[in-house]
Amino acid sequence: MNEKIFARLRDWVEPAHPGVVQLFDDLISIYQGIRGKQGAIDKAFDEVSRQIGFVITTTVPVVLEIGDRGMVKGISMGAEHLKGTLFDKALTAALRDLKPPETSPWRAGSYSLYILWADAFKLKLRTDWMEPAHFVKDRFLEGLRPDVAARVPARPIPWVEPAHWFDPGIAIAVEEAVLIEAIDEVYPEFKLVERIASMRAALRRPVRPEVKEPAHFRRFEHRFGSETPEE
Repeated sequence: MNEKIFARLRDWVEPAHPGVVQLFDDLISIYQGIRGKQGAIDKAFDEVSRQIGFVITTTVPVVLEIGDRGMVKGISMGAEHLKGTLFDKALTAALRDLKPPETSPWRAGSYSLYILWADAFKLKLRTDWMEPAHFVKDRFLEGLRPDVAARVPARPIPWVEPAHWFDPGIAIAVEEAVLIEAIDEVYPEFKLVERIASMRAALRRPVRPEVKEPAHFRRFEHRFGSETPEE
């Protein structure tokens, strides 16, 4: 497991727990199996998009249940609003024959994953201004005066997924960081770790020099009419 890459998604650096390393290895093996069925997955995404009339998403969260013998026991959508939908039916069918390598069966358990429409996801990531556009817009509007921000036209924002990975205001859990690195390992053409790290760095606001630390002392100064916090 490349801890240098993993550290770029975390605010602290420490040796990876053995359980985290094992999870990373499991996810790598599972995603390698998923990539072996990428043709069927891409076809499922394409068919759903054609039935709907436009592209809604290029990634879908799923939960993979692995049984005691290392075989796939069940596949379900990772979000309630996707259950019973066209995505549910098409992707479940595409992954129905998913099997582990004969030499190393997968560990039993429940794995939360993202199934990717590879070609479409790669194309979407190339348009950096769209991924994730709504976070950039929010931070742009926050920097404007209220009267100016009010004149910026509202625009419906499409489902940009998984958008929270790119937002520096949302912490990335350990399990998600491992998942991101596993995807980056199996799909190196996405450069997912590099994109997420650079986007979070670009949107992270620096502390302005006029900010006082500790700021709470300033409130006491005004309240007691004193210039020194001790008094």
